[in-house]
Amino acid sequence: MHRRKRYEGYQEWFHGSASGMCMRKHYFQHIAGVTPKPVGDDTLRLFRMGDLVHEDMQNAIRDYAENNGTSIFIEREIRIPEVNVRGFLDVIIVQDKTLYDIKTCNAWKWKQLFGRAPDPNPAENYFLQLGTYGWWYEIESGERLDKLALLYYKKDNSDMREKIISTSYIDGAKKYWRDVREKFKKGNPPIELGVAPVYSWECNPKYCNFWEVCGGGLKAKGDEL
Repeated sequence: MHRRKRYEGYQEWFHGSASGMCMRKHYFQHIAGVTPKPVGDDTLRLFRMGDLVHEDMQNAIRDYAENNGTSIFIEREIRIPEVNVRGFLDVIIVQDKTLYDIKTCNAWKWKQLFGRAPDPNPAENYFLQLGTYGWWYEIESGERLDKLALLYYKKDNSDMREKIISTSYIDGAKKYWRDVREKFKKGNPPIELGVAPVYSWECNPKYCNFWEVCGGGLKAKGDEL
C-alpha cells in the first residue's frame, strides 16, 4: 500500500499528519515501538478514496504549473530534525507563497465547515498539520508563507471549497512539537485531556489504534468520553 511504503523504515520519526493529536499515541508508536492495531477495511477504503482525490487534484495542478511556468511543490517529503517530525505536504505554489492541504469530507462535515452555523470549535489538528508544513517551508526557504488553506472535496457531489486559516498556526505547530519533545524527556505523558488525548473523541477504540496498550485512556480514569 502507498501509505505503508511512505513510513516503513522511518518508525522513529513523528508524523506531520498527526500534528495536534494525542501525545501518548506518538510515544507508543515512535518511542516505545508498539505496533498499532491493524487498520480496518472501512478505514482503508476511506484512505483509498482520499488517495484518488489527491492524485487527480495534484495532477491537475501539476499540468497547470507546467503550462504556465509556475513553481510548485507536490507530495514533497518534509523533515524537521529539531523535533524529529517527518511528513508529506500536498501542494505549495511557490510564487503565491500558498500551501494547500487536500481533504475529503461528507455532507455532514461540509455543513459544519461551510453551513449557516459553522462549528465554532473545529478540529485544530488539521490547522496544526498545515502549520507544521509551513514551518518546514520557513526553514527550507528562509521565507514565511502568506497563505495556508485546506482544500475540501465533498464526496457526495464533488463540490470543492477552500478554508483559509491563519498563518499563526505555524507558530502553534512549533509550540506543539516542542512541547512533545520536552514532555517526552520525562517519558510517556500521563492521561490528561488537552494533551493526551487532545480531544475526547480521540480516546476511543474506534479511533485509537493504541487503546488497549494505553489501558482505556480517559475511560480508565473515570472521565467521560
